[in-house]
Amino acid sequence: MLLEVRLFAMLREAGQADRIQVRLEAGSSVAALRTAIAREFPALAPHLSTSRVAANLQFVADDHLLAEGQEVALIPPVSGG
Repeated sequence: MLLEVRLFAMLREAGQADRIQVRLEAGSSVAALRTAIAREFPALAPHLSTSRVAANLQFVADDHLLAEGQEVALIPPVSGG
């Protein structure tokens, strides 16, 4: 399956794009997505362990199974005051 992943904040800068496309086996998990992103987009690798993944506007755990057509986003940590 082909997933389009939206990038936000520093991830957008590191990846030099606001979206990336990642090809995974059908039924792959968020953990597999992180692995594929690290392999295909090395500039994003240092940020993956601290970033959250959202699928269809909900934060999801690494064991969440992804499906083609889902809206997927990679969101770095944010701070505020």
